[in-house]
Amino acid sequence: MEKPSELSRCLVTISDVSNVEVHESSYLGGGSSEELWITMGTALTPVDCYVELLLQQMLTNEQSKCTISSAKRGDVTFTMKLVRIEGQKYYYQLTVPETLALAKQYKENGVKMFSKYPLFAHAYFNQAAKCLLSWSPIDQLDPAIEGAGTIEEMQTLLETLYLNIAACLIKQDRFDEVLHVLRYTDQQEHPSPKATYRKALAQFKVKRFTEALATLERIDYASSKECVALHAQIIQTRQQEDSKYSSMVKKMFA
Repeated sequence: MEKPSELSRCLVTISDVSNVEVHESSYLGGGSSEELWITMGTALTPVDCYVELLLQQMLTNEQSKCTISSAKRGDVTFTMKLVRIEGQKYYYQLTVPETLALAKQYKENGVKMFSKYPLFAHAYFNQAAKCLLSWSPIDQLDPAIEGAGTIEEMQTLLETLYLNIAACLIKQDRFDEVLHVLRYTDQQEHPSPKATYRKALAQFKVKRFTEALATLERIDYASSKECVALHAQIIQTRQQEDSKYSSMVKKMFA
């Protein structure tokens, strides 16, 4: 007997579902016993993400009483049986094109979940980036074997994922981590406006005002309304901070 991998397709039966009505879920239907296929890594709601995690802990023919706790909406309970596993495969067995396709799927899942469930979107973006980074250094892959277009697409997708991860971290006020994720822009001659804005915003939030202004000035920030507004906010805030500091020094030595 074996447990499902992150890439498996599983036939399960789900029954005795309660309190799912107040949650979004494609996997959990109410009423009598229901048989369905679940493909790992395709969940688009928090409940379904947890169903996949629970399923990965089960053995073939195992039946379990499952509970997904929610402080705001109450617990969801159900009985799940793992009937069969198909397509048992692991990340390390994937080819470069298969890895790229999987990373693109995870990225799209994250995009779909970002507005309502940013923490779950963040997890998908992280997983997509890990898939691509398993082939690091990507720029040293052989174009004759993998194809120059595939390698370029992997590099472009990885940068997009870094941007998406940065957006998730900004939502969580994890600004130092934003700067770590976007450090790749330091080596770029022409960083993208999105990356520049998010990096400057993070620097501003941790009160590195001079660095934030220098970051914005690496691009034509005047062509971006977001960047122009941020530039003005940084200058105004720095002036206020300088004024506070001067006032404090005067009081100390008055």
